[in-house]
Amino acid sequence: MKKFFFIFLLVFSLLRVQNLWACDLLSIEIGSDKSTIENIFGNIDDQSTYVTNQPGGTTSRSKSSGLEGIGGPVSVHVTEKKAFCADIDFGEVIIKGYVVNNRVAAVEIEVQNGPNNDQSKEGLLNQYVQTNFGQIDTESNQWGGYKFWDIAGKQIYYYKIKSNSGEIIEGVAVTSPQYFEVLMEDGSE
Repeated sequence: MKKFFFIFLLVFSLLRVQNLWACDLLSIEIGSDKSTIENIFGNIDDQSTYVTNQPGGTTSRSKSSGLEGIGGPVSVHVTEKKAFCADIDFGEVIIKGYVVNNRVAAVEIEVQNGPNNDQSKEGLLNQYVQTNFGQIDTESNQWGGYKFWDIAGKQIYYYKIKSNSGEIIEGVAVTSPQYFEVLMEDGSE
């Protein structure tokens, strides 16, 4: 009986630790080979220039950025939250992966707001950011629209900006100073 209990406790502990790794932006190895994020985005093909609109599908786009300092075209890969954040409720979000020269440049969680900004009003991503990276007050008059944290050689970038039309644009990304400019990709063709 003790042996069974010990095995159960070990398996439970391993599963618990694995859940803690889920949705851990700091676990993304910026600058590593693109294969390290294929568990999130699926097979990342060098020739991916397709867009699939199937529900639950992965949207991949390969686009030359023309940005200096990056040294190559930026491929933006998009998937649903369940691919990376299955156990955390962020509401409606998408996960974006940015790849340059077969290297992981950034991973971003982006809120998908409707016309009433329902998703941002729930504050789910904001709570995640404050729990994992630090306190912020996005309702303060002092809020500049974004915040950076430098943690373990990585750069965490959180933004929550209200556009002139009243739409809230919100997200959080992990990158590095070397690759930060890939986040300036707007994804338009």
